[in-house]
Amino acid sequence: MKALMEVRPTPEQLALFSRIRHGVEIIRGAAGSGKTTTALLKLQSAVASYLARAQRQKSDEPVKVLVLTFNRTLRGYIEELARKQLPDDGMLVLNIFTFSNWAKELSENPPILSKEDRTKKLISLAALAKLGLAPDFLLDEVMYVLGRFPPAEIDDYLTARRDGRGVTPRMERPARETLLNQVIRPYIQYKEDEGLWDWNDLAVNLALHKFDEYDVVVVDEAQDFSANEVRGLMNQLSKDHTVTFVLDSAQRIYARNFSWAEVGIVVRPENSHRLENNYRNTKQIARFAAEIMQGITVDDDGSLPRFESATREGELPKVLEGKFSSQLEHAMQFIKNHVDLASESVAFLHAKGGGWFNYLRTQLEHAGLDYVLIARESDWPQGPENIALSTLHSAKGLEFDHVFLLGLDGQVLPVADESPEMTDDERLARFRRLVAMGVGRARKSVTIGFRPENRPMVANFFQDGTYEAVRL
Repeated sequence: MKALMEVRPTPEQLALFSRIRHGVEIIRGAAGSGKTTTALLKLQSAVASYLARAQRQKSDEPVKVLVLTFNRTLRGYIEELARKQLPDDGMLVLNIFTFSNWAKELSENPPILSKEDRTKKLISLAALAKLGLAPDFLLDEVMYVLGRFPPAEIDDYLTARRDGRGVTPRMERPARETLLNQVIRPYIQYKEDEGLWDWNDLAVNLALHKFDEYDVVVVDEAQDFSANEVRGLMNQLSKDHTVTFVLDSAQRIYARNFSWAEVGIVVRPENSHRLENNYRNTKQIARFAAEIMQGITVDDDGSLPRFESATREGELPKVLEGKFSSQLEHAMQFIKNHVDLASESVAFLHAKGGGWFNYLRTQLEHAGLDYVLIARESDWPQGPENIALSTLHSAKGLEFDHVFLLGLDGQVLPVADESPEMTDDERLARFRRLVAMGVGRARKSVTIGFRPENRPMVANFFQDGTYEAVRL
């Protein structure tokens, strides 16, 4: 699979690498602004600086480098690109991980409670407490509490502002007390009794104990890291370290809001930068994505897409209305007639993936088109296939020439049954972010498809004039 990104600095990015500072830098940027490219360029520059310093000092200590990514798919992609950018130097120790795998290795691989068992235990505790919360909301809130607050400060949840779910907290204090005392604390005790950990325990363990000392650290898609994960990372640094967080909270998937001050990081103008221009998308794709996000508020770590900064022209995105089989037939014809698979990449993205790809895989095989599944894969595929199948979540940070979001029906992106505590607008905003992020993966073309009788609510934000409607 072709790793599309060309790691060459733009004038905007060059200003960030004039010198390497010790401490923390935060780089924010909208979709298409080159955040991942910036992360790799920053990595390359910092590694060169630290290796040169070690040579000047005639040090025998290797330069220890860590790159953390949001998911396994992005990890494989970053590794493919990073190892091509960095020197083959015996003084360089390079580790590229997702946070969970890195923390698990440092913690000597403790027994981890499975997602299924965690869900079952929390739902049973909530039922006993008669909280009446929808399962998805319950799990999200518990993970938010455990991810944001250190164990010794967990009572701070009772009074903390719950950003990310409207202007005021949706969980009033009595409900928070019940959740904390009758669900979260019993859940913690259950893990202790059974000798089990969950993924948040790994972050807490790193925050409490120092296992290593890294000189150069780059964290890509940092907006989806929890506060405890950041605390754990910051406890594993050398004295003279350089850490770069690259993020855009407008593309945040999980409700993990926290302030930099909470995790001990001071943000000043000299260590905070923003990438404004869109280098990935055509003007037409950038405008389409920007309109999907229109009206969504973002915090200071977020950046809404700026379609006016894109410079390349292209075709309007296509929105197909028809049966899924017709959508797929249209996609196959487009690939056959307009895509050079020897030099261009294609992605079929879906909110759920899994079984949703079964028919797609059959049709690709029937058409003689080679493909790879990249969702949750920890290694970037090395074969000649240039068609990728992925969930939208796993596509974060990646880019492709052509992107298809087919089968985007109403039941795929529900907005009604997720939680009684979230308003319809807040549910829909989450899915608008996800779809806009998927659209923003494309360099040359975007095609979206759904059945007209099951039109998704997100389609109400497709603005006339920004796409070509196709009835199948």
